[in-house]
Amino acid sequence: MSLLKSFESSYKNGRIPFLFSYFKSELISRANFCQDVQSGQKPAKKKTTPIPKITLISDSLVSITTLEEAQKLSKRRDLKLVKILDLDLKTQRPTYKLMTGTEYHEEDLKQREARKKQKNNSFIKGEKMVFIKDSIGEHDLEVHAKKILKWLSKSYQINILINGSDSNKDKLEKIFSFLEKQIDIKGRLLQKTFKGSDLKFHIIPPKAEKKDEL
Repeated sequence: MSLLKSFESSYKNGRIPFLFSYFKSELISRANFCQDVQSGQKPAKKKTTPIPKITLISDSLVSITTLEEAQKLSKRRDLKLVKILDLDLKTQRPTYKLMTGTEYHEEDLKQREARKKQKNNSFIKGEKMVFIKDSIGEHDLEVHAKKILKWLSKSYQINILINGSDSNKDKLEKIFSFLEKQIDIKGRLLQKTFKGSDLKFHIIPPKAEKKDEL
């Protein structure tokens, strides 16, 4: 059918407005395309939503894939897909691991133990930091000790860093021993470690004793 006959048929059937709107939109889109070509601009591409990637650990091998592909792989190999890290700060991706039933059970036990440990430490309200120089005087050290005892009474953990001016550890040990005597049974000194010329440790309040039920 020729264009003229098609036009006449459309006119008789009352479809001319539709054809005019179609031709108009078609001409506008072609004109825009020609204008982009003449100006040297490429037609804008439609934006697609990027698919989030994950880090997958399988048989000590690390790969980057999508969660959907990892789920398919776990079904094919009859393994469990377990998230072991919500967000890796370095890669900015969550980390998953393919595990056998035995590995999954062991990981579950570890997580239960971690939750139990966190629950046991729930009596600690917060943390305080104390910096002490090895050249500190006895009076100032006593002031620090009183401050630490006050925080312990309020159920705070105190992280202490004794800054050494040289490699001589005797000064650091004397300060540690002094604080240990001052704290006595009002707190527990844990994780004593030397790092270079510094001494780090922290003090936590004693656990509240549970009264036996009658």
